[in-house]
Amino acid sequence: MTKQKKSRMSQIITERQKSESSWKKKKKSMLTSDRLPDDVLIDILSRLPPKSLIRFRCVSKSWSSTITNPFFITTHLNKAKSLSNGYLLYTRLPVEFLCGKELCAVVYNRDPTLTQVSKYEIPFSGSRILGICNGLFCLGSHRVLNLWNPCIRKFKKVLDGTCFTRHCRHIALGLAYCSQNYDYKIVRMVCFEGLNGEGKVVPAVAEIYTLSRDSWRKGIGISVDSLNRFEPNGSIDRIDESPCMFFNGALHSIAYIGNYKFILSFDVNDETFREIMLPNDYLNGVHLQFEKLVVFKGSLSLIVFVQAEDEEGDVFHIWVMREYGVVKSWTKKSVPMEKVGQFIGCTDNGELLIKKIGTGLVLFDPEGRNEEILGIKNATWAAYTTNFLESLVLFDGVNV
Repeated sequence: MTKQKKSRMSQIITERQKSESSWKKKKKSMLTSDRLPDDVLIDILSRLPPKSLIRFRCVSKSWSSTITNPFFITTHLNKAKSLSNGYLLYTRLPVEFLCGKELCAVVYNRDPTLTQVSKYEIPFSGSRILGICNGLFCLGSHRVLNLWNPCIRKFKKVLDGTCFTRHCRHIALGLAYCSQNYDYKIVRMVCFEGLNGEGKVVPAVAEIYTLSRDSWRKGIGISVDSLNRFEPNGSIDRIDESPCMFFNGALHSIAYIGNYKFILSFDVNDETFREIMLPNDYLNGVHLQFEKLVVFKGSLSLIVFVQAEDEEGDVFHIWVMREYGVVKSWTKKSVPMEKVGQFIGCTDNGELLIKKIGTGLVLFDPEGRNEEILGIKNATWAAYTTNFLESLVLFDGVNV
């Protein structure tokens, strides 16, 4: 090879090395100074499913810090809420033995048809579904609780913080989202049997579990100023044991003082109890089958199922509180119904989800009185919720 050719070859190699060096510097610049602005990156990431985000934590320390930041988790949750549909959830086997059974999630379309979204294996034995909030499930008994996010297959065992030493007569439990500090709370309210050493009724108490602190606050008296008109000291005798209904930032249950019945609400932000009065004499002259608090078309409502006067059919009374907390705003609509086995809840459009004898699950429109058979006959537990969201809540929990 001539000196001229050697010189030319050396020049080509040098130029290639310079080019590679220049590209490496440019690439490094693209990954640092020219990267996406933080607000754009957050907006993109907040639109992704939780499973992808958990994997993307490995991209860099910066991404991991962003994805696990409480502010981002809340932003992601709010984005999911804005895109959320209503979901029908159901299991096909006895609720007392949920472990290993499938929780099915389907979307009710406008056609109307059902589209199955997914199935999840319930990982806990001897559990009941006690609450659903933002994709987070509370399962267990009143004393042994687990929080479960099926979308990312994570759970957290809630240690029993109860200090109850007396026999509990009634226990109500609810799961709620605290919007002021982006936290979750479990509230357990208890009425006791018998009298204390002074021969007086033992006052009802509450215990509050806060997820961010992973701890219970115990022995909180259920105090409502407006109930002091009752003696002795407005002490609550009984609370309905069905899961508390979460609406308008508060948990709601039907409670009793003697023969007086009312709605007990607990605001999860300021942690105060309040009385909401039920419709005046709404049970006069009727034979009550069951009643349930629901959200009907965005309002606090009470579904009352009674036996018809002619005893040839039954009737749903739909009581709607048009103005939250104002007793004079209660209004009633009545619709006849036959072969009702169980009332489950309401869709966001105001349809009633009912389990009928011999038919299975149906959706009933109380306005047009149309009935849609959903083709699910063997559901032993069912719920309709707009709170079944894919969220990052419990991202640091234990894998199922």
